[in-house]
Amino acid sequence: MGSGSEAGRRFASLALLVVGAGALLLAGAGALLLALDARAAAPGAEWSFYKPVILPDDFTGTGLVEVALDRDVYAHARPGLGDIRVAEADPAADRETPYQLIVEAGDHRRAAVPVKMRDLGHVPDEYTSFILDLQSAGDLHSEVEIQTTSANFQRRVSIAGSDDRETWRTLEENGRIFNLSIPERGFSTGDTRVAYPASGARFLRVRIYDEGQEPLSIRGGLVFFAQQLQPRRHYLPLVITERTDDVERKETRLLLDAGRAGFPANSIRLDIPQRNFYRQAALEGSNDTLAWAPVQSSETLYDFDTPKFTGSDQSMGFGESRYRYYRITIFNEDNPPLPVENARASGFVRKLIFSAEAGKSYRLYYGNPEASAPSYELERIFPYLVTENLPAARLGPHTPNPAFAEPAPPRPRPFTERYPWLLPVVVAAAALLVGFFLASLVRQVRGRLAPPE
Repeated sequence: MGSGSEAGRRFASLALLVVGAGALLLAGAGALLLALDARAAAPGAEWSFYKPVILPDDFTGTGLVEVALDRDVYAHARPGLGDIRVAEADPAADRETPYQLIVEAGDHRRAAVPVKMRDLGHVPDEYTSFILDLQSAGDLHSEVEIQTTSANFQRRVSIAGSDDRETWRTLEENGRIFNLSIPERGFSTGDTRVAYPASGARFLRVRIYDEGQEPLSIRGGLVFFAQQLQPRRHYLPLVITERTDDVERKETRLLLDAGRAGFPANSIRLDIPQRNFYRQAALEGSNDTLAWAPVQSSETLYDFDTPKFTGSDQSMGFGESRYRYYRITIFNEDNPPLPVENARASGFVRKLIFSAEAGKSYRLYYGNPEASAPSYELERIFPYLVTENLPAARLGPHTPNPAFAEPAPPRPRPFTERYPWLLPVVVAAAALLVGFFLASLVRQVRGRLAPPE
């Protein structure tokens, strides 16, 4: 019994030793990887630039003001303007001023009003007329859309309103509608809506004047109550730095330079003095003139000055872009190249609205690629504030921030992030090694010691 008990104790001691060694091995491997992963937190980023915000001279008390952004801000702020901050210039204040960013893209709200068309007729060589019955008085309306199957026309339109079909008052005397269609090119543009001051009249009398042309084919009319908020645009001249007329490819290429990137453009207009032309064009953008990205694959440039139609569109619209360089390709087909004298880009005005206090100085900070867009409760309150005709502040000169410190170069990614597979492999290898060692040791112990009772 004594020798068996002693053998059992020796066996248990060896087993505990092996298990302890395995645990230490695994713990050592984990500690090694954790040590490789340890790193100091990155320091907070600073803002590179600021502009003084100059309040209006007649601003008193406390209230909302607005300030429009400019090219310096677009050039140095993040593309989404998420790094913009407004703060008091006094360092002791040490706090941000909440703001709301507004894009003045305009808005057009239209609500249809049910109508019935009556008394469609034509006075030879004068006009086509019809009456739209809104079936009740008092409902506001401000726009008529004339439905016609005719094409390639321009006409003057007058609209009058009445509550009894006896007494008529003029709502619009010189409205214009038009259509331009080129079926073989698949091109059509036009506008058959006529706006007038908001009215509550039950009946509308529409007259479409022939103006020496064939009367239009009318199939109906629609009435809307429309509210139009006009967009505000700012403009940027573009320098035509290069022009190439490729005779073999039958195209003209224009290289346009905005001076620097960042300006949020959604339209480019060319100044083409030639009359009576129709061309297709494509637009590309780049920041280095080496790599080009498509901006607008197809747009129509035209100018017509004929007895039947007069109209012009020499602009290219596109989704908002912030490139420095633009390249326009005009497809001439068998026509001579167009003369292009100037070009300019335009985009919607961005402005900030914030609460200011007279006598205090404010700064607009920008230029922090690491900053995230702020979230202020002002955004929830803003729809309930009166923000029309606010006092307009202006921005001062572009100024480097003297407190700005260059951020430390980025630290290398942690060892475990660069090699995410390493920890599972090390743990698995250690487990296999411990298992192999245990199995070998058990075999040796069984061969030398008698098994315990």
